[in-house]
Amino acid sequence: MIHHPIFRNFQQYTGKVEPGFRVDFLGVMTRNSFIAGLVAAIGLELPKNEYVESSSYPAFNEEYFEWIDLLETVMAADKEFVMIELGAGYGRWLVDAAMAVKQYHGNIPLKLIGVEAEPSHFQWMKQHFQYNGIDPEQQELIEAVVDEKEGEVDFYVGRPDEWYGQSIARGSNSSSESVTKVKAITLNQILSKLEQVDLIDLDVQGAELAVLRSGIEELNKKVKRVHIGTHGRYLEQGLRELFREHEWYKVNDYCCNAREITEWGEISFQDGVQTWINPRLSPVQPTEVEVTLLHRPPPLINAGGTV
Repeated sequence: MIHHPIFRNFQQYTGKVEPGFRVDFLGVMTRNSFIAGLVAAIGLELPKNEYVESSSYPAFNEEYFEWIDLLETVMAADKEFVMIELGAGYGRWLVDAAMAVKQYHGNIPLKLIGVEAEPSHFQWMKQHFQYNGIDPEQQELIEAVVDEKEGEVDFYVGRPDEWYGQSIARGSNSSSESVTKVKAITLNQILSKLEQVDLIDLDVQGAELAVLRSGIEELNKKVKRVHIGTHGRYLEQGLRELFREHEWYKVNDYCCNAREITEWGEISFQDGVQTWINPRLSPVQPTEVEVTLLHRPPPLINAGGTV
């Protein structure tokens, strides 16, 4: 399978790998302990390479589209690069963005904003920045959850090395998972301090529609591209309606918990993927199909959330 041409603009890492770490193709070092439980739970083993000769491009899975969005956004950046990661975990995509910017643009200014509420993941995010030569004090890392309203919410926590699906605990809690009160902030609060944002990458475990809908006016004014991990068919349809109403251009749209045919073959999606580009701030050339979709009434959804 031939990779997307965007990858050819970035050099594949060759070199030493510190014990207890793994490396991706950009050269970002990640501590194995961050996902040790997750890897063990699915019966795999973490790599034990001491030296990597031309590290591999990403696998053809649901994250492949996240990589393309990230690298295209980096290449399109001009005098600075600004990125927000909501539900950031250990800040994986922020650090990959920083490494890609350094490779492609050199030392242009970086503004990285990571929002994460799970306490261990938040501490790991600061460590991940430091491991890769980024001073977390020079960026904006926020220990909170993003929601449609500010305040405090109940939030699932725990099992940090095997679970990255922590979410707001809405309604009655019948789960065996631990719940604690965490700070909630809004997308508008984050965007109010910024003039323009190259990319928002969000994986907020079912809050994606509420978060984006509450901040859509600021998104229209300031954000060039949004990459969304989706968690339900009803939410996916709501996002389509929201962004079409505001005339954003759709790049990717793959459903969660489905096998989808893509340009890179059939791929299984656990989280769905949607990518939207803001034509007010980024040049786009919509296809005839996309122009038609922008002005077509959305399909009906039944109460069960299926089209």
